[in-house]
Amino acid sequence: MEYSLQLLREGNHKAFDELFESYFESLSRYAFSILRDSDEAQDVVQKVFCKLWDQHKELEIRTSIKSFLYRIVHNESLNFVHQRTNRAEINAEIISYNDDATDNVSEQLIASDLQQAIDRALEKLPPQCRKVFEMSRMEQKSYSEIAQNLAISVNTVENHISKALRQLRIELKDYLIVLFILINTIH
Repeated sequence: MEYSLQLLREGNHKAFDELFESYFESLSRYAFSILRDSDEAQDVVQKVFCKLWDQHKELEIRTSIKSFLYRIVHNESLNFVHQRTNRAEINAEIISYNDDATDNVSEQLIASDLQQAIDRALEKLPPQCRKVFEMSRMEQKSYSEIAQNLAISVNTVENHISKALRQLRIELKDYLIVLFILINTIH
């Protein structure tokens, strides 16, 4: 084999073919023991032989050619496993990001559509009823504060709120499922 190594360094194709024929199968089995995939194992071994040929002039082998080839196949197989793991992690991150982005866009569209429906429903309320409802729900004022600000009784405020809620329930009945889903995803 020492003679073959010298011929390989000189670029002798026959010496390379002999090495390939002698070791390809056993190196492929060894790579398979690491990779657990015969196609990947053969790809790794072919890559090793391609590198061997590309660098034949600079070959510095201090052990037997067999040990040298097994060490290179071992390292290349581990590199392949590492790359496969990294690709899988990156793909998982991309999928997760896309799912999150899609969910976020969907939620925003639903929320926007719902807000438009609420605005339309509020516009249908009588002006005084709408004013009382907005002061209660959007400005977070108490019934007594609303009554005092609008110079009406607390009982009238309660009637306006009841009427507004009844009307909104009717106007937004198609959105009740959407509201339920949004509330459950927020909490």
